[in-house]
Order: sequence, then structure tokens, then C-alpha cells
Amino acid sequence: MTEETKPDAQDQSEYNTDNASASAAEDKTTRKLADWVKAAGIRALKTAAQSAIAIIPVSAVTIGGVDWIMVAGAAALAGVLSLFNSITGIPEVSDGDSIRQITSK
Repeated sequence: MTEETKPDAQDQSEYNTDNASASAAEDKTTRKLADWVKAAGIRALKTAAQSAIAIIPVSAVTIGGVDWIMVAGAAALAGVLSLFNSITGIPEVSDGDSIRQITSK
């Protein structure tokens, strides 16, 4: 019969340490990515609001004459463009790292 080999205490300890390090790195990356999503979302909402505020006076002279669909569309486009711009990095998160830099660490 063959004898089963069990890892010795040192091998098991190294395995646990490596596993803990990998798990900590994943947690840190996940936290950074969550921070990025939050910061990018806030930036996009602010940009959309600023765009809407800028378009309302251009759209009409009175509040009843505002083309609200145009205002909403322009604000939504500004928000999406802000998100795309944030992909390259935003200063609020990880010293301005891009998504690529955050996920590759």
C-alpha cells in the first residue's frame, strides 16, 4: 500500500500566508474599484446637473417654454461622457489611477 503524504506544518503555513496575501490584495482592489465607481458616479451626476442648468436658459426664455426632453438628453449625454472620461483616472481615487491601473495592482 502507498502511504499518503500530508503537508508538513511549514508547507501548510506558507500556503495559508500566500492565500491570505492573495485574498487581501483582492479585497484592496475591490475596495479601490468600489471607491472609483462611487467617485465616478458622483462626478457624472454633478456634470449632468451642471449641463442641465446651462441648457435651461438657452432652451427658452420662460420656464414653460423649456424643452425638457432636450435638457434631459443633453444632461444624460454629459453624464455618460463624464464616466468615459473618468476611466482614464480621477484624482479622488487612488492618486488618480485609471481603472486599468487599479485592477492590475
